[in-house]
Amino acid sequence: MVIKSGQEQHESEQDASLRSESGQLGPQRSLVLIRHGTTSWNVEKKYLGHTDIGLLPDAQEELAVLREQCRDLTWDAVYCSDLLRCRQTLAHIAPQAAAQTRLDRRLRENDFGLWEGLTYEQLKHNPMYRSWIDHPQEVTPPGGEAWSAFAERIDSFLDEHLCSDETSLLSGEVGKPLPRTSLRTLIVTHGGVIRYMLSRLLDGVGFWDTHVIPGQAIQVHMEKQSGRWLGSRVTFPSIGL
Repeated sequence: MVIKSGQEQHESEQDASLRSESGQLGPQRSLVLIRHGTTSWNVEKKYLGHTDIGLLPDAQEELAVLREQCRDLTWDAVYCSDLLRCRQTLAHIAPQAAAQTRLDRRLRENDFGLWEGLTYEQLKHNPMYRSWIDHPQEVTPPGGEAWSAFAERIDSFLDEHLCSDETSLLSGEVGKPLPRTSLRTLIVTHGGVIRYMLSRLLDGVGFWDTHVIPGQAIQVHMEKQSGRWLGSRVTFPSIGL
């Protein structure tokens, strides 16, 4: 996957950047990454990875604005983590997309193993936990998922669905040209997954550089120029999504 990107920009700046040196629009992707709504463990600041709990009872109210923003949008592809909190979020914000949704285990949060359900206060004196905080790529939570495995599955998803050639499976048939140069993709997933994706899609953005709150939507525009995907973060919702 070869990806390079610029910084966040206004819509007027985006319009200018969409054109290649020949003045023509190149193949494009419009990605909307949504973190699931709030759970009880989020409120209690507990580590929540693969533990499969649902949203709080007031989820419909919490996600009302996002639902309205998505109400008239159509998508070329919709992907969702198979965990309950993400499936419930998608059902609240885009029920019209249910038939086209593909659940994907690769979009799960990192598995925190024996640290699932625990808080920073409970773990802060644990030497292994302190090492993991400082070097997550080198230390694996006991019984949990190694950073390399976490990164590998998300990279696999990106390579397969988002950064492939224009004749990808998103066209419906392998080898069949896409009907237009722009693909609009909705992804409902988890905070850690979104942080990692942005660190791959946006130039100069590290894993901890993005703070993602429950129920937040982050939009990334990507364009392919000279064999490279150029990504930039843009405002959501935006005209022409």
